[in-house]
Amino acid sequence: MVLLKLRTPSGAEFCSRALAFRGFGMPPPQDPLYAGLGQAVRIGTELLAALIVGGGLGWVVDTYLFGTTPWGLVIGLVFGLAAGMRNAYRSAQRWQVPSDNVDKQE
Repeated sequence: MVLLKLRTPSGAEFCSRALAFRGFGMPPPQDPLYAGLGQAVRIGTELLAALIVGGGLGWVVDTYLFGTTPWGLVIGLVFGLAAGMRNAYRSAQRWQVPSDNVDKQE
C-alpha cells in the first residue's frame, strides 16, 4: 500500500499562489481594446447584479413581509439601480490610464 504524503504550503506561499490564480500576478493586457472591453463587461455585470438583488429584496418585502404589492419591488429596483450606478462610478474612477496618455499630459 502506497501512502501519499501531502505537503501543506505555508501561509505566505498559499497567499502568493491564491493571488496568482486570481489573476493579480498577471500583467495588464497590452491591447487597450481588450482592457476596455473587460472593464465594460465587469461594470455591466455589477449593474445587473445590483438590480437583481434590489428587485429580489423588494419582491421578498412585498410577498412575505408587508403585502404592498408593486411598491416594494419598485423601491427595491430603484435602490438596486442606485447601488449599481454607484459601483459603476467607483469602478470607472479606478480605471487605469494608459501610460502613453500620462506622457502626453506632462
